[in-house]
Amino acid sequence: MTAGDNEERRDRKAHGVPEKAAAGVRLVDDLVAQVPGFEDAYECHVCNENGVLAHVFFWDVVQDTVRSYLGEGDPDGPAWRGVLAFLEEETRRRVPGAIEVIVTSFLYDLPYEGEPGFGIERHLGPAMKAKYLQLRPWYESEDPVAAAKPEA
Repeated sequence: MTAGDNEERRDRKAHGVPEKAAAGVRLVDDLVAQVPGFEDAYECHVCNENGVLAHVFFWDVVQDTVRSYLGEGDPDGPAWRGVLAFLEEETRRRVPGAIEVIVTSFLYDLPYEGEPGFGIERHLGPAMKAKYLQLRPWYESEDPVAAAKPEA
């Protein structure tokens, strides 16, 4: 932890911003900074919501990611592989607040079987896949990789 982190924490406490909510906002800010294609959605979101509401913003993240996966996304929009790579890394970090946004507002909202975009879950990294299977344990038995592994 750096002195800047401590200063940021004091600022949040002084303004009554819960630490978990601040972690969700940081997640959104980092996503927009690191994964090209979310800038316009972010600007629109901040304007409409008078700030960042991470769970609300992530509805757009899911929609844009699935459209990209289906090949229907804006060519200047985010690339689904970049989104999944970023979120995998953030899931591994296990920061309270950020992980809640990833699980409840990304993984939970991914398409179900029979819906357009179902199949993107096969491309989740190990950390996100574990969280996803906690939400939808019935898919574990359908995972060909898991099915090929011998019982321990």
